[in-house]
Amino acid sequence: MKKSLGNFIELAIAYVIIFLILREWLIPVMELTNTGLFHLFLVFIGLSLVLSLFQVHPLLSGLVKFGYITWFIVFVYSENPFLSGQTLPFLMNEWKWNMTTILSGDFGQVTDAFRTVLFLVLIWMLIYLIHHWITVRKNIFYFFALTVFFIATLDTFSDYDGKVAIVKVTVLGLIMTGLLFVKRLWLQADAPSNVIGKWKLVIPMIVSVMLVSVVAFFLPKTGPTWADPVPFIQGVAGQGDFGTGKKTVGYSEDDSQLGGPFQGDNTLIFTATSRDRHYWRIDTKDTYTTKGWILSEGNFGKNIYQIDTPILTSLQAGSPENERQIQLDIAAPMPFLLQTYGMLSVSAQDSPLFIQDERNEKIAIEQQNGESKLLSNYTISYSEPVYSMEQLQMSDPSMLETLDSSFNRFLQLPNNLPQRVGDLAKDITQDKTSIYDQIKAVETYFSTHGFRYDKTAVAIPAEDQDYVDQFLFDTKGGYCDNFSTSMVVLLRSAGIPARWVKGFAPGNPGPMSDGLREYQITNDNAHSWVEAYVPGTGWMEFEPTIGFSGNVNIDYDIEQDTPQQEQVLQPEKKQEQQKKEEQAPKKETSSSTFSLDAVWKWVKKLTYVWIALVILMIIAAITLFLQRKTWIPKMQVRAYRKKEADWTNFDASYHVLTKQLSRIGLRRKDGETLRAFADRVDASLETEEMQKLTAVYEQHIYGKDKQQVDFVKLKESWEYLINRTIS
Repeated sequence: MKKSLGNFIELAIAYVIIFLILREWLIPVMELTNTGLFHLFLVFIGLSLVLSLFQVHPLLSGLVKFGYITWFIVFVYSENPFLSGQTLPFLMNEWKWNMTTILSGDFGQVTDAFRTVLFLVLIWMLIYLIHHWITVRKNIFYFFALTVFFIATLDTFSDYDGKVAIVKVTVLGLIMTGLLFVKRLWLQADAPSNVIGKWKLVIPMIVSVMLVSVVAFFLPKTGPTWADPVPFIQGVAGQGDFGTGKKTVGYSEDDSQLGGPFQGDNTLIFTATSRDRHYWRIDTKDTYTTKGWILSEGNFGKNIYQIDTPILTSLQAGSPENERQIQLDIAAPMPFLLQTYGMLSVSAQDSPLFIQDERNEKIAIEQQNGESKLLSNYTISYSEPVYSMEQLQMSDPSMLETLDSSFNRFLQLPNNLPQRVGDLAKDITQDKTSIYDQIKAVETYFSTHGFRYDKTAVAIPAEDQDYVDQFLFDTKGGYCDNFSTSMVVLLRSAGIPARWVKGFAPGNPGPMSDGLREYQITNDNAHSWVEAYVPGTGWMEFEPTIGFSGNVNIDYDIEQDTPQQEQVLQPEKKQEQQKKEEQAPKKETSSSTFSLDAVWKWVKKLTYVWIALVILMIIAAITLFLQRKTWIPKMQVRAYRKKEADWTNFDASYHVLTKQLSRIGLRRKDGETLRAFADRVDASLETEEMQKLTAVYEQHIYGKDKQQVDFVKLKESWEYLINRTIS
């Protein structure tokens, strides 16, 4: 009883220290990500440690943690009470949205609720690993060292000040390491019952650590030899091609000098409440200078609109019956409108004027007297355009020759643009039969030719170097400005009108209520993309940046086997198609009717079934892992029953037995002889079989003259020991 109580007290002290160390893990994560509700995460850590301390059954413990995570998500991200009829639909909507996003590869659109679930599951796994280190390995040094490294790295390379945290973790880690070291010594000395003697070692150790830490904290210290490694690292890595200082991310008027690293800024700019996901357009630029973008000179008019009146742009809008509204709440008021594709009109509480500049399509907000106006909120009416794939495929390259002179500024290229940029544009587009296919070929070029998205190690072109040429052929690394500018230049090199667009990406999706989802857009969401002109359709948006997904609605209204399509085909192509269909095996013809869309529809019908199956599979996997000490040896027993009894199989079975003994905590100590190990195992399991097996194993390993051995009896002894470890 005393032994059990003493072990419980020791484990409780260890878990209190672990809780304090994990708190130091959590603080910088919360600060650097601006994550609130710090106390709720601490409660989950404490709950997990308490369940491990009292050795609650894994299934019950998992249900408690799963219940807390579910309550956490509903409490934070849902507007309804936990015990309400809206909880299950909310959770199912979140699950379907995130699974669809993950399967489509658009990881940037994963909701905050799902990210929170992943973070809590990570904490769950970490605490399970720590429990194993404490109770089985009796060693926490690696976790301690990793914590110090983690905090020191954040202190060096981020705005987090971790000096006090490092001191705390060092003191707690040394105390924890000392406690576990004394624990191991006491077990090796076979004197676990002498609790008083153990604490005679522990208490002086704790006092010594505390005393040394206090003295070290108050002693005078010299300054660091290497005060700040970040500028040094940037200078060595840059070699003149990278900026020594970072620009702050966000919307800017001046784009004449592109390139260089960016420093993140998650300051909230505005919040949008909408049924749909939107790109937030501000303005366009048309003149590329080899270093950046400026606006062309010329006489351009301005259009004036009042609230709730139709606003005309060069972009398409959808049908009036699909009109919807977006509520914008502006956290950092701006003197211009945020536009969305398909925008029809804008309404606000005040009565401002909207002044549209035809040169860049930027819409300023002004008062009646011409002064700039700042709106804290307004509503956009829109109808998303839907583009016909059949019409897009009819955009023949010859149609570019009939465009009027107003498109010339969207074909502008600098005279000193390197020839290899134009050659690359021809290589990408030469095999495409429609203008739309040529544009899509340029858009997808970046995702298949080794380009990478990077906001830190971004080159600045030298004085005689072209910004696009450097990105396409030298660095292949950059952010949205690199990708979008390069796509515009490649399209113009192929003779396709294109313009550079600036604004904000869709932002971070939040909770959904009544079919409306809230999107928070920060400075980090500042973005640039491309608009290209498709004859017969008009201007369309395209997204070349790796990691971002566009928002274009395409109506795939082309049927593969319609008479109309056969009439469009040229006679030679039609004959070739008929020959291929005649030569193709019947099996291939029948399989061509198999559609992935049909499979996806079938899967969507059984959404709840698939979700239930996935949950059951996860529970089964967790159960198998937790019960591995039982089912693994049972399978090994069945396997060895079928094997022949000889020296080879005996050697393998002995190693299997030692691994199983290690799983239940009977690990062979460093320097311990096989016979001493066998005596300790037999004493723990109250048998004599391990000594018999070990004697034969030593004869097999060290003996020169092997005596006759009854392998049948040895197999029985081996199986008996395995069953004892299970029981």
